[in-house]
Amino acid sequence: MGGNATTDVVDEGFTRFSEEHAQGQLIPRIVDVALARAEEVVAADGAARLRGADLLVRAARVREAVLAHHAAPGAVAQDLPVAVLRGHDVGAVAAVVGVIAAGHPVVVLDPTTPAARLRHYVQAAGATLCVSDADRRSTAAQVADTVVDPDGSAPAGADHLAAAAALLGTTAAPDDVAVIVYTSGSTGAPKGVACDHRSILHDTWVNSEGTGAYGAGSVVAHLLPMAFSAGTTPTLAGLLAGARLELFDPRRRPVTDLPGFLADVGADVLLASPAILRGLVTALGPAGRLDGLRTVTMAGETVHGAELAAVRRVVGPDCVLRNRYGSTETWLMTEYAIGGDDEAPEGATPVGWAVPGARLQVELEDGALADTGSGRIVLTSRWLGARYWRNPAKTAEVFTDNPDGSRSFRTSDVGTLGADGCLRLLGRRDHSVKIRGLLVEPGEVDALLFAQPEVREALVVGRENPRTGRTGLVAYVVPEGPRPQASAIRATVRENLPSHMVPEHVVFLDALPRTERGKLDRSLLPEPPRSSAPFEIPRSSWEEVVHEQFCAVLELDDVSVHDDFFELGGDSLAAEALVSRIEALGDAQVSTRGGTSLLAQAPTVASFAAAVRSTTRSARPTLVPLRPEGHDRPLFLVAGAGGAALALRTLARRIAPGIPVLGLQANGLENRALPDWSVERIARRHVATVREQQPTGPYRLAGHSLGGLVALEMAHQLRRAGQEVELLAVLDSFPPDPALMPVPQYPSTLAKVKEGLSLALTGVKAHAGLGHYVRFFRQGNFLQRRYTTDVYDGRTLVLVAADDVDAPARRQWGPHLSGPFEVVPVPGEHMSILREPRVGLVADLLSQWLRPEVVDLRDPSPAPGHAHR
Repeated sequence: MGGNATTDVVDEGFTRFSEEHAQGQLIPRIVDVALARAEEVVAADGAARLRGADLLVRAARVREAVLAHHAAPGAVAQDLPVAVLRGHDVGAVAAVVGVIAAGHPVVVLDPTTPAARLRHYVQAAGATLCVSDADRRSTAAQVADTVVDPDGSAPAGADHLAAAAALLGTTAAPDDVAVIVYTSGSTGAPKGVACDHRSILHDTWVNSEGTGAYGAGSVVAHLLPMAFSAGTTPTLAGLLAGARLELFDPRRRPVTDLPGFLADVGADVLLASPAILRGLVTALGPAGRLDGLRTVTMAGETVHGAELAAVRRVVGPDCVLRNRYGSTETWLMTEYAIGGDDEAPEGATPVGWAVPGARLQVELEDGALADTGSGRIVLTSRWLGARYWRNPAKTAEVFTDNPDGSRSFRTSDVGTLGADGCLRLLGRRDHSVKIRGLLVEPGEVDALLFAQPEVREALVVGRENPRTGRTGLVAYVVPEGPRPQASAIRATVRENLPSHMVPEHVVFLDALPRTERGKLDRSLLPEPPRSSAPFEIPRSSWEEVVHEQFCAVLELDDVSVHDDFFELGGDSLAAEALVSRIEALGDAQVSTRGGTSLLAQAPTVASFAAAVRSTTRSARPTLVPLRPEGHDRPLFLVAGAGGAALALRTLARRIAPGIPVLGLQANGLENRALPDWSVERIARRHVATVREQQPTGPYRLAGHSLGGLVALEMAHQLRRAGQEVELLAVLDSFPPDPALMPVPQYPSTLAKVKEGLSLALTGVKAHAGLGHYVRFFRQGNFLQRRYTTDVYDGRTLVLVAADDVDAPARRQWGPHLSGPFEVVPVPGEHMSILREPRVGLVADLLSQWLRPEVVDLRDPSPAPGHAHR
């Protein structure tokens, strides 16, 4: 495009903006386009419309006012920046042009920023003059020595040709500073970045014509504050490329006005932050659409695939979505463009490939530069003309002048460069933390959490624990809908990332704090509460022992004796490990006191330590109240082979409110007694327990794995006793057909004999560690391979873990059921369907069947076709 662009004359009468223009100056090009569009609108803000002629006249008046106070030769003018304090309006556009035309660097101030902060910018820049308007004059007077207000529409008959000549009266060199933009301060104190004409011209070409985002004749909806680099670019690019700027200030107007605004102005280009786009999608609702847009650009923070998919839905297939990455020091660096036929990526969206004229590399830990791999991002280009204003030492720290005339800039961002040159951001270099001696990029955890449907936004940071001096991760989460459990958030991370990346704390917020420019403001993140209960250290030697085991099992450095084991992320496997650890100390026979069920009732260090020392043997050690509260008929949940009923606790707590949930587990599992050696005997024992709790039906039974077969046999026995069974729910169980069940393989005859001897000792002889549970697991598998029964004609729900290797066999329940039933595949594997985040769907389906008035059975009759899906 750039090679012959100077001869490419567009219909408006000026040459198409090209890379060749970057060799010149800003003002001559702006004047050329404004003259060609003298009677056409070049910028509008809802209250005023600025034609090309008006721009020239109003900019010339600003130039005149500046020179009246700062008349100086070019070299001196370069040391006298001029501030502009206005709203997001056409007057600001004219003021920026006028100050640059006077030969002075312009510092655009954001009117929503407190005066004290603005004064810091002005003083750091060395500016004494501020161009403002009537509405902001009093604030301007607080930040600058002199305030001028050359505002007002062009007087009737004003000569825009004379104004154009005046604007061209002060010459500038391509490497003169045109704009000073202050960074966000996310990596320290805000720094003024001085940008010359060449770099701005090249960046505006890249942003518009160079990437094909927009050009002459485009109508650009400009929502980004002009005080920041992301807003400076489109302000100048629109004037340089011949587009029309339609200014919308989302900080003064509600986002709900934006769809109507876009339609009214006929915008075909939308420049917005991801936060604004999220609000726009919400404002449109599920059926809302935006017609006419052909480009949407976003930048400033991580954009996730789910967000892109939501934006795609409202803009349609003809619009290109552009995820961009840049910095104040470099302007635009990369772009990831997604057309209508492209699928949105999963997780964090890449920021894409280097823009024309730029080269990306990563700095490795040893300081070497590489074209692929992960490390600190380095950009090299011959168009980098920025420097830190009045700070050569800081400039030298990150900018390098190369022998070939190019410059390199070492960013503060960490990313991964693929072999194809595509860049993925991992986070800020200064946000990396070491957890247990291992380097962690919190952005990886952010991306995982953001991908969860119950999370709208997430930000993970490292925080030092003031009690231990060690650093841990804290996840700040904005829920999408009802607030999830903190343990569910940690469980999601644990299932997908290494244990050292699991957040110690989860803090739920209504919204993530942001700066005035819409960026995440980490300084306003609240400190995490260290516990849901007052912190207290162990008060006895026995509590000290139990406390140590809690910390070891949960992989936490410290917990209060009042912290809930399950709120801290403990699950049934961790509970079994805790019981085994306590027993291994030889000081307490926890399993004889119903270890894991006891933990369900006494989940803190203090309560569990006391309970283990004082609890006597339960009359019904096979019964575990998982959620005893509720006035409805209870649901009896049978645990699988070798599984404590506590493994069903998460599922129980997600069942519809009002329904008590009582767990059943194998005799001898936690009371060191002889086990039952047939499914029928297990069922007979459980039926006796059930009828103690609920003497008459109708009964609700469910079971997981072997527990599903036990629940089936319980249903048969209850019905033979004349009782009604309202529901049987089978959770990922093999049907009662031994031919469908895996046959154990032994490496040798000796191994088979040892296995038989081990089974014979189940529940009789103690076994170190988790071996006790493993024996019951193997014994349960032995029993289920020997169980068959009659066809069951009661109402039955069968849930099958769709991702498990045994799913095909576990679906084969049809020949064994003759009543109304449904076989439903659910995402997950055999055990993961009992844990977050999979357990929610299982609980919802089970709850629907427990409330038959809201269940839509596809075939409520047992006649020829049963309901499957």
